[in-house]
Amino acid sequence: MYIKPIILPALAAVAQAASYSGDLRPQTHFSPPSNFMNDPNGLFYDSKRGVYHLYYQYNPTATVAGNQHWGHATSPDLYHWTNQPIALAGDKPEEYIFSGSAVVDSNNTSGFFPDQDDGVIAIYTVDTPTLETQHIAYSRDGGYTFTKYENNPVIDIGSKQFRDPQVVWHPETQQWVMTIAYAQDLVIGFYTSPNLKDWTHASNFTQEGLPGDQFECPNLVKFSVDRAVSEETSKFVLFISVNPGAPLGGSGTFYVVGDFNGTHFTSEVAQETLFDFSKDNYAAQWYSGIPENEPPVSIGWASNWDYTEEVPTGPLEGWRSAMTLPRAHTLTKVNGVWTVTHSPFEGLSALKGRQLVSKSVHSGDVKANFSGVPSNAVYFDVTLKGIDVAKPTGRVNFNFTSSVSGEFLDGGVSLDDSSFWISRAGTHLFTIEDNGNYTSSSTTTISSFGNGTFSFSGVIDRSVFEVFLGQDGIQSGTMTFFPSSPLDTLAVSAEDLGDRASVSVKAWGLQSGGNSTTASKRFRA
Repeated sequence: MYIKPIILPALAAVAQAASYSGDLRPQTHFSPPSNFMNDPNGLFYDSKRGVYHLYYQYNPTATVAGNQHWGHATSPDLYHWTNQPIALAGDKPEEYIFSGSAVVDSNNTSGFFPDQDDGVIAIYTVDTPTLETQHIAYSRDGGYTFTKYENNPVIDIGSKQFRDPQVVWHPETQQWVMTIAYAQDLVIGFYTSPNLKDWTHASNFTQEGLPGDQFECPNLVKFSVDRAVSEETSKFVLFISVNPGAPLGGSGTFYVVGDFNGTHFTSEVAQETLFDFSKDNYAAQWYSGIPENEPPVSIGWASNWDYTEEVPTGPLEGWRSAMTLPRAHTLTKVNGVWTVTHSPFEGLSALKGRQLVSKSVHSGDVKANFSGVPSNAVYFDVTLKGIDVAKPTGRVNFNFTSSVSGEFLDGGVSLDDSSFWISRAGTHLFTIEDNGNYTSSSTTTISSFGNGTFSFSGVIDRSVFEVFLGQDGIQSGTMTFFPSSPLDTLAVSAEDLGDRASVSVKAWGLQSGGNSTTASKRFRA
């Protein structure tokens, strides 16, 4: 059990001071100004002002979980972040603000915004020693400050395991829909409301064989579907995070694909699909307010409850945990199986700096030194062409190495057995010897090599690594790692690919997202 200190009221009035210069501090991934962060919360896009809001589970007084608040940051592009003052805090000792969501109430269904069409409602769990209840708070200044609803809680079922509401507007039935976890029952509940204040239980969902010991942070997301894939124009995907008991250990996320009629979700798949093939992507939340003609966008927590409170960034640099890159997603079919794709959100291209290498080889090594990249962050892209689809053979491996300590992070694709792997075993500041659940490597199966090509791309960012497989990002792997000195050299090697095969390697240094702190930035109407 955590010892949860009481927050001083003045702490929420200003943004927390931050230093982003540490060797392990990511530069293209969001991380908190200091202390401990976990789940992303309340993600919404303010289209009127062109601002993305990120709230998050935050302990402002220690580098371990507990004392949960909603931290807050804003961005014009999901890469350049400004830290804002704490958005939500408990009202009394042992009252904590757990995960939830935020929406723009453009039609003033709540009645809180009689003279505006951009009022923001936060919907969140309040956790106490005996209960978890659902509350709302409203903001008239664009999501920077909130007033708690005087008649909270809006849902109280008398349970200690009832949390993480995600709310969306369902246009067909003209009502709000809440997706929420009955955590230890392994059940997802659906509630409906005309006004965000009065909620009616509509249905429950579970499915035999779903993994996990507790369900958390569910998200119901509508995806457009290409006519070439299905006669249906859209599908719904239910994302469920589990902790503990995830298939890869500790915490993790899976999804099921189906349909939603405004009250009931119906799965059309017999088995869930993992959202990420490595261990460090949990509780992803999806942005509300993204235009319907654009792909859905998510951000996840790049860590795992198995070891997050022990990683060395706490004692060394005074912070713990980062978010994943913002990701754009589509829904397609791969070998007849519904698959959610992943790709870095479009703004990443604006961070590309000097190109470090662009070279094609049939065999041998391609190397690039990025010790001169101030951010120590790199985007790389590897493409294989001319693969013998009937009998694919050979390997393409990569490694990022420190010229000082010799430590490395590596991975690669084996065409012989259609596998892809990544490993942090070569980094030594935190290892499986420090925590037995800190698994050294992750492996996945590649479904096919298509028309004789295969590509993978990724970002390495000081202590966070993300890789996307296939031209469309049909799989992703997210891995944290902790070297004692910065990794500064990339090497890609090709072996035994056959006479017609070739490998193209490109890499760019990335500019820092430049997290900054503001005393109290507010929108004024």
